[in-house]
Amino acid sequence: MAADEGNTTPLPEARATSATDAARALLVPVQEPSAAQPPGAPGTVLPGRPEAARPKVRTATPTPAPENGTPCPACGTPNHQHRNFCRSCATQLTPRREDNATGPYAGQRPPLHRDRKRWIARALIATAVVAVVVGGVIGGPPAARAVQDHFAKRVAVHPTAWAASHSDPQHKAELAGDSYSNTWWGTGYANDAAGTYLEATFGQPTDLLALLITPGTSKRQGQQSEQARPQEFDLVVTDSSGKQHTSHRSINDGGVQRIDVRVRDAASVRIILRSAFGAAKDKQVAIAEVEFFARSKN
Repeated sequence: MAADEGNTTPLPEARATSATDAARALLVPVQEPSAAQPPGAPGTVLPGRPEAARPKVRTATPTPAPENGTPCPACGTPNHQHRNFCRSCATQLTPRREDNATGPYAGQRPPLHRDRKRWIARALIATAVVAVVVGGVIGGPPAARAVQDHFAKRVAVHPTAWAASHSDPQHKAELAGDSYSNTWWGTGYANDAAGTYLEATFGQPTDLLALLITPGTSKRQGQQSEQARPQEFDLVVTDSSGKQHTSHRSINDGGVQRIDVRVRDAASVRIILRSAFGAAKDKQVAIAEVEFFARSKN
C-alpha cells in the first residue's frame, strides 16, 4: 500500500486538459466588432493580408459650351472661335488656305503647287535655251555669233593707248585705264562738257563683249561726287575694217556699271559725252576707270 501511495502518474483526463490549454495559448486573439464602431470604419483584417482602399470615382463635369462659339458644320457643337477642330467630333472648322500660308495641319499633306511651278520654270528655261541655240544655228552666222558671245568666257583686255579731245593737265586720259579707282580723267571743262570724248585703242583686233565704267573721281560714295559724272554718252566702236558701231548709252549716278557691246574685231572705243550729273561751273566731268572685257581665244 505504501508503494501505491508514492505513485504520481497523472490520469488520462488531466493530460488531455493540459494539451488543450497549450493549443489555445498559441491562437491569436481576434477582437470581436463592437456596436460602438463608427460607420465606414475599416473592418477587421487578418494579419499578413492587407487590402488597399478602393478609389472613389468622381463624376465628370461637362465643359460649358461657349455662348458665341462657332457651330461645327458636322455635329453642330459650339466651339471656341480660336479652335481649328471641333471639340466633339474633330471636324475641321477653319477653311483650308490654298496658298498654305500657315503650313499644313497635322496629318495634312502639303500641296504640290511649289514643285509644279518649279518644274514649269525649269521646262521654260530649257525651252528658251534650246530655242536660242536652234535659232542661232538656223539664223545664220550673226545669230550663231550672238549665241557664242552670250555663253563665251570673258577675259580682261587692256588698251595699248589712251587719248582724249581735251583733258585736265593733272588728270590725263591714261589715268582712266591705270587700274586705280582713286585716279581719274577730267575733261578740263566746266559744266557737262558735251562733245568731249575719251578714246581707248587696242593693240590687235579684239572680240569686245562688254566694258565697266566707274563715273566720278572714285568708287567710294563720299568721294565720287567731288566732280560731275557722265550721264548720257555715245559709244562708238571701230572694228579692224574701219566700220563704226555707234550706240547711245546712259548710266546711273554712281557705282561701277556694266555696258554690253559685242563687237567682233574691235580696234578702238570712243566715249563721247552728252550730259552729266552734278554739272556746275566749278566742276568738270570725271571718269575714274574704264575696263574692257573680250571673248577668250581658248
